[in-house]
Amino acid sequence: MLTVKGENLRINKLSIDTSEVIVEGDIASLSYSEKDLSKDKGGSFISKIFK
Repeated sequence: MLTVKGENLRINKLSIDTSEVIVEGDIASLSYSEKDLSKDKGGSFISKIFK
């Protein structure tokens, strides 16, 4: 998972087929995590936030 933080961020292109995204704006940080949240089964949205 890639997290992009900053100001005035805009997604100009998002392709699920090619896993491509183009983000414009003032990017302050990029952080990568090996944990894939989409693989978490069960549990509510709130329980996932407070893990």
